[in-house]
Amino acid sequence: MLSWDEFDKEDAAEPAKGANAGHAAEAAMDKLDSAGGAAAREARAVSNTDSAAIARAKAALDKLDIAEGLAELEGSAARVAVDEKRMINCRADLNQLVPFKYDWAWQKYLDGCANHWMPQEVNMTADIAVWRNPEGLTDDERRIVMRNLGFFSTADSLVANNLALAVYRLITNPECRQYILRQAFEEAIHTHAYQYCIESLGMDEGEIFNMYHEIPSVAKKSRLGPQIHPRHLRSGIQHRHR
Repeated sequence: MLSWDEFDKEDAAEPAKGANAGHAAEAAMDKLDSAGGAAAREARAVSNTDSAAIARAKAALDKLDIAEGLAELEGSAARVAVDEKRMINCRADLNQLVPFKYDWAWQKYLDGCANHWMPQEVNMTADIAVWRNPEGLTDDERRIVMRNLGFFSTADSLVANNLALAVYRLITNPECRQYILRQAFEEAIHTHAYQYCIESLGMDEGEIFNMYHEIPSVAKKSRLGPQIHPRHLRSGIQHRHR
């Protein structure tokens, strides 16, 4: 069993120097590749205990052509240069966050994370007392609260969907995408906050969340957003009304 004592001994061993170090590393990699290849061949070998489905799967692996995948890996093997990381129509590897081209985008992501909050952190005790008190609010004031919750409870979901399904696919810079993801999560928190208010005040959730297509004034306002968005920012977004 490997112990820390053995680990220390390995560290204390005389390191290989110069060309010997390179040869040793190359030999070690060859040994690993050989062992891995042997293990893979053994795993794919059909045995008498294999079911028909397993046998077909192993046969399919033997016929698998990996040339295309290898070519793709070789084509993207070069390290990403900052100048290649354009915000739109970038051809660099989108999975590589650094080096940054747009420092401001990364800073906005960090600022958004620092501003993190959750709806449950807000104490609703005083609001609940006012809402439950028959004399706490007038009928018009209650209507305003409910209509606003009815609009924003679904409108911020539309914003989140627009960021994740439309804007995100058009932005090809990793640090900018990082901020978009953070902003989309912020919109999800907003929707959560409205649900938290509705639940805390004991409102009818079905009534509030369906106002955007049951109350004409709320429905008209909800339709305005998708209408003013450019067509290329609507992809994948569904916003139905009765």
